Amino acid sequence: MKVSKVNLERIKQLRKKNKLSQEEMAKLLGMKSLYPYHRKERGEQSFTAEELHSIAKIFIVPVEYFFEIEVAKNAI
Repeated sequence: MKVSKVNLERIKQLRKKNKLSQEEMAKLLGMKSLYPYHRKERGEQSFTAEELHSIAKIFIVPVEYFFEIEVAKNAI
């Protein structure tokens, strides 16, 4: 079975490469403060599909760029 997982490091790398702070990203995504974005980038809370779509548009990359596919191992 294949499982898609968001690669948070790719989001962080794109943000830094484009010289944006977490606070600036939070504002671009319509968040009222830095804290929710910070928690999402650290993996403490999940990005919504809408947020991932917005991030992809900001950085002009396909949304699939943020996902890595893992093969889940079944325990027997």
